[in-house]
Amino acid sequence: MSALRTIIFGSVVGFVPLAASAAPPLATLQQRNPAIINVQSTYCDYRGCFGFGPQQWHRPAYVQPNYRPLGARGPTYYQPRAQPRPQLTYDPPPIRRIRPPAKDMHVEWCRNQYRTYNPRTDRFVTYEGIYKTCNSPFD
Repeated sequence: MSALRTIIFGSVVGFVPLAASAAPPLATLQQRNPAIINVQSTYCDYRGCFGFGPQQWHRPAYVQPNYRPLGARGPTYYQPRAQPRPQLTYDPPPIRRIRPPAKDMHVEWCRNQYRTYNPRTDRFVTYEGIYKTCNSPFD
């Protein structure tokens, strides 16, 4: 019986190094996704921890709103980053066509149309000697 034990024990001891070399190292299994921690049937990520099995459970990752640890202060505000100097640009003013007032255009049109036009009275003399009021397109 002792010889049988020795043979079985020797074969088991001989297969252990072969089984260890065939299995991937434990460190490579844990480095697949560092954001997820796998502890048997518990998974923890940014949403919290989840337990699986006959009884499932969930623990949220956030701290309850009414809980504040001792020595906790309010929010911290940081200085804004340095901004580059704004690029200096010159925008010329828009081109505007300056037109004389409408009254002056009326007077100019009537002066060009009738030789006897009087701008003070806005009238001209016809060939028959009658005074008529000038009606320009700018009226």
